[in-house]
Amino acid sequence: MRVLAPLLVFGLLQMSCALLSGQSQKEFDERSFSVLNLNLFNQRTPSALSVKNWKGDWLFRRERIELIDEQLRVSRPDIVVFQEAITRRDSPSESDMNILSAGALEGYEWDASLVESYRDTQEVQYNAAAVGLPVKLLPRDPNIKSVWPIGVDGAMSYSLLELDQNPILLVNLQMPEATQRADAWYSFVRNEIRGLLKAVAICPKRMIISGHIPGSSIWKGYSELVSEFSLKDTTSGFCEAASDCLTTSTQNDLFAAINNGQGASHSERILVHTDSIIFSSGTSMMKMRPNSVNGPKYGVHRLWASPSFGWEAELRLSRCQQ
Repeated sequence: MRVLAPLLVFGLLQMSCALLSGQSQKEFDERSFSVLNLNLFNQRTPSALSVKNWKGDWLFRRERIELIDEQLRVSRPDIVVFQEAITRRDSPSESDMNILSAGALEGYEWDASLVESYRDTQEVQYNAAAVGLPVKLLPRDPNIKSVWPIGVDGAMSYSLLELDQNPILLVNLQMPEATQRADAWYSFVRNEIRGLLKAVAICPKRMIISGHIPGSSIWKGYSELVSEFSLKDTTSGFCEAASDCLTTSTQNDLFAAINNGQGASHSERILVHTDSIIFSSGTSMMKMRPNSVNGPKYGVHRLWASPSFGWEAELRLSRCQQ
């Protein structure tokens, strides 16, 4: 028996490894999908390069949305997460979602949450998600709160998605622009996400947080958010230099017009659980046209899609343990 015992143990170990190997394969979704985050810029922040205000100017806005549409036709992400999507009341042609639905995002399902109404321009602002196959959009429970205001100009909303019959919680998060105050709001965000996960009965492994999420490891609030839900930034391992992760640039004429002296930063993020597999990650929506038809009156001569570049990631989620 003493001679056979080591062989028996070795055999059991081999069986355990085989079982664990098979189990680990089943712990992840069978296929990956891509997520793009983009702030569409509501044009409420005036250009410092002109006395003329561009809020409510749909000629200029349509120019930018057409540039976004052109780039989306090439990349065709599975999920597109938007902040500051704008629609003018009683005018279907003046709607970011309608324009994109008739173009690059034709056939996508949309989920939009009302964030703000502007009486002066008769516009409505949304957090929105456009979802294409193989990912599907699930209905939200009307008894669960869907929008949380954050400070003066921030908001959080959520969408429920499904991939191969496995649910996904997509949190659309726009933290306040005042970065010196944004970190203090992360405690509020953590508390609301904690309650949301419980309400929709989805584990953190199936959660994606996408949006304007400023922060760093030295920010207490941001670090606590990442730690509590075991999150990682999809930039991890994909930026050889810090400049590779910048989502704003002083070379971007729109950013230069509204940045009030702020430097370039990385604040457009996609956060996922640490168990998730990230295949690719990087800036997106960086195309520029050398001339703008409607921008020069605001001091902007080159056309950019938005003051902030988009961020896109290809990933595969881990499955919840039963």
